[in-house]
Amino acid sequence: MKDITVQELASALKENKSFTLLDVRENYEYKIGHLQCVHIPMDEIQARATELDCEKETYVMCKTGKRAAAVANFLCTNFNFTNIGIVIGGVEAYANEIDQSIEV
Repeated sequence: MKDITVQELASALKENKSFTLLDVRENYEYKIGHLQCVHIPMDEIQARATELDCEKETYVMCKTGKRAAAVANFLCTNFNFTNIGIVIGGVEAYANEIDQSIEV
């Protein structure tokens, strides 16, 4: 696992880099504001992890990064994800530092 800054995420998005951005926030949080991503709430990860490609680079994000770290660890341990990153500061940091139009 590695840490991904919101600046690195913004750069990867701008460059159209091939990766999966996974948002693990609850539905009500996601509806408030989000980036273009795959949305699987944290409590559904175990049941839905096979929807993700464990071979593809995956960045996990939540509101601040704590749930993302737990989900990334779970995916590595239980589903053999080897190229996974945690977006440090989550959507909140992305909205504050990169795109103020996103509500959190």
